[in-house]
Amino acid sequence: MKNMTQGNVMKLLLSFAVPVLLGNIFQQFYTMADTMMVGQILGVRALAAMGATASLSGLVIGLVSGVSMGVSILIAQYYGARDQEGMKMATYGCILLCMSSVVIIVLAAMLLKTPILSLLQTPKSILSMADGYLTIIFMGLFITMAYNMMASMLRSIGDSKTPLYFLIIASLTNIALDYLFIAQLHLGINGAGYATVLAQLLSVVLCFLYMRKKYPMFFLKKEECHVEREVFLKQMSMGISMGLMNSIVSIGSVVLQSAVNSLGEMTIAAHVAARKIVEMFMQPLISIAIAVTTFVSQNLGAKQYHRIREGMKKSIWISFGWVGIVILLSFTCIDFFIGFLVNKQQTQVVSLAAYYTRISSVFYFILAILFIYRNGLQGLGNGRSPIVSSCIEMGVKIIATFALIPFSGYTGVCFAEPIAWSLMGPFLFIFFYRDLKKKERMLI
Repeated sequence: MKNMTQGNVMKLLLSFAVPVLLGNIFQQFYTMADTMMVGQILGVRALAAMGATASLSGLVIGLVSGVSMGVSILIAQYYGARDQEGMKMATYGCILLCMSSVVIIVLAAMLLKTPILSLLQTPKSILSMADGYLTIIFMGLFITMAYNMMASMLRSIGDSKTPLYFLIIASLTNIALDYLFIAQLHLGINGAGYATVLAQLLSVVLCFLYMRKKYPMFFLKKEECHVEREVFLKQMSMGISMGLMNSIVSIGSVVLQSAVNSLGEMTIAAHVAARKIVEMFMQPLISIAIAVTTFVSQNLGAKQYHRIREGMKKSIWISFGWVGIVILLSFTCIDFFIGFLVNKQQTQVVSLAAYYTRISSVFYFILAILFIYRNGLQGLGNGRSPIVSSCIEMGVKIIATFALIPFSGYTGVCFAEPIAWSLMGPFLFIFFYRDLKKKERMLI
């Protein structure tokens, strides 16, 4: 457990964020390994089929991840306030909400996946492959939710290292299973789906056994299985807020994906490769933002508002340092990284992927502000402003998609998201400090 209400702020943020970062990177290896195996062994068509599902699966997985993070925020606040009874109630509420929500999510995802793939203008040549892959990923959402719930519980009390260890094991397992299912058993892109789900199942089992032994407080006795209505509703609000925040933004990405799909298989494959690189580059920014959520939540519970201000400033500087490195890499050696994902002889695919990555990287300064202050607002218990900002971001992304892509093709795809980031970053910055000032006045 890590108490983030005292001690060096920079050191605390980094010591929390680095394990989260490494965990996120290894989690990216799940999909990166899938992409490498599919792109190098099965070819451009199979890679395009997997890529055509990326925005839809990202939307649903983002919803699952957001719900699990949101409902665990209250655990961090009670931990910061040293309220054991509150922690028990929040734990029970977290379990109830995660398990009930994933059933609804899976049912909706399975019913809607095929019609949505058609609406996204998925080429008929890859539609059946894409549909089969999504079926496997969506049925594995029960496992995804179980892992995210337990990892969020651990992070809420400052333990960000343990999820990392299990993700490393799961990632290595995923790579081995990818090779077995795709290269040896010839299961196509379905093999990549099976590998991902089975690797996640291993991380769930390991996480459960560890928590059972190390943190028995999360395993409630029968008489402790209750939660006050006010606590439950607050958790539900935070879970819905963070889940919707992730998903609403992803809806814009789904619309953007439909535009990419209309540009043909080569462009889809290039976009898949570019997004894998971009998502890897984003991981340090996401990890710092996750650290901010726990840091702000614990210090809010302890009423250490001056530390919250210091933590936000330090988080921005850390993030900006990484953005500088990303821009340097994007403009010097990005073709080298893309070459790991697709055959270098596919020169059009490599060129388009590099083009997307370079344009995107220039806007990461704004994206860092967006991530940090959006998660900071969640840590303060404000779920409304992030949802509003996410709705606006979605709307801007959709408008940009329809306004730019018909006239500029893939260049429009490259600029659609950065335009949305540029509008939302300042909005979240202003709302965070407005809310923080309100809480500071209540202390006087």
